[in-house]
Amino acid sequence: MTDNVVQFGDFLFRAKGRRYPWDKDRCAHKHLELDDNGEIVLCLDCKQQVTAYWALRHITEQWRDHASKLQKQADDLRERVQKNVSLLAAQRVEKAWRRKSMVPVCPHCSAGILPEDRLGDSCINKEIELRRRAVGKTASEGK
Repeated sequence: MTDNVVQFGDFLFRAKGRRYPWDKDRCAHKHLELDDNGEIVLCLDCKQQVTAYWALRHITEQWRDHASKLQKQADDLRERVQKNVSLLAAQRVEKAWRRKSMVPVCPHCSAGILPEDRLGDSCINKEIELRRRAVGKTASEGK
C-alpha cells in the first residue's frame, strides 16, 4: 500500500496533495460526533464544526498509521517465529541425546546419530541445499 492510498475493506481512498503537520496548540479533534440531523461533524472537545472532508482525511491517516504499526508487529512476530523454529529443533536434538536408551535418527538414511558423530562439524550453504532438494524432488516426481 502506498503512502497516499488507504483501503477500508472494499473502499479505497487515494489522497491527492500533502499531509500538513498539525498545530500542537490547537485541538486535534480526536473525539468527533456525526450529527445526522444537518449532516455535520462536530468536535466534542472544542465544540467546533469540522468539515466532512477533514474528518475523512483524519480517519484515513489514522487508519494508515495503525495499519503500518500492525504490519511492523506482524513482521516482527514472523521473524521471532522463524528464530524459534531453529531453537526448537536444537532443543529436540538435545532432548533426544539425553535419552538413556535411544538416539535420534537421520531423516534421510534412517541411521542413528550419536553425539560422537560430531553433528554440526561440517556445513553446507543453505541455499545450495534447498536447490538440491528441489531438483531431487522434481526428479522423483517425474519418474
